[in-house]
Amino acid sequence: MAEKSERILSIAIDRDELHEQMGGGFPKGTLCYMEGSHSSGKSVIAQRLLFGLLENGYTVTYISTELTMNEFIEQMYSLDYRIANHLLNDRLTYIPVYPLLSSMKKRDDFMEKLMRAEKIFDSDVIFIDTLSSLVGSSIRANMSSYRFLQFLKRLSALGKVIVMTVDPDEMPASLGEPFKSSSTSYWALTVSNVGGTLARILKLMRFGGAENPFEEAIGFKVSPGVGIIIEITTVG
Repeated sequence: MAEKSERILSIAIDRDELHEQMGGGFPKGTLCYMEGSHSSGKSVIAQRLLFGLLENGYTVTYISTELTMNEFIEQMYSLDYRIANHLLNDRLTYIPVYPLLSSMKKRDDFMEKLMRAEKIFDSDVIFIDTLSSLVGSSIRANMSSYRFLQFLKRLSALGKVIVMTVDPDEMPASLGEPFKSSSTSYWALTVSNVGGTLARILKLMRFGGAENPFEEAIGFKVSPGVGIIIEITTVG
């Protein structure tokens, strides 16, 4: 475990250099908007960040619209991100919301319920994977999303780190833009097929509060049993 900084939440683990590429970790109070299309790798990046934070002693709440608890544990262990002790020691709170979403007629109702569940926001860091799956497209959803954004900004002002993943194909731009423009950090993931191999790039378009140098574009691949591997290439 790395020595804790007063301002930077470390994401360092021994097996990769992601923390070096990202200036060490998250500044306190970060509100991060991370967008990418389906299969771009945004959830895997979120899971790597989650594991690094846990390994450095921080408490994390992970709200997922995609995986049940069992599926999440299987996914983490398939990347050799071993989280059992963190779950048992209550450093990780996992909230699978897909069953709840599928049973609710209005997704904006769920956001209102989420804001009232204050205990899950006690953690140092909160991941919402994916925000776009929580948001509807009605006028009421627009109002609920605005209240949810103000709620997240208040948490950020208290020093909490909030990481939102977004699929831009799932959410109207009119709803996504306020979250994006209000975020202190804006990251975008791209994926392309190069010679039959998927090339994934994490672009740090905006990284507010960073105290150390960081790479604006980080090439990476996902390896089963290993996790994230940083690509040693020049990324344009």
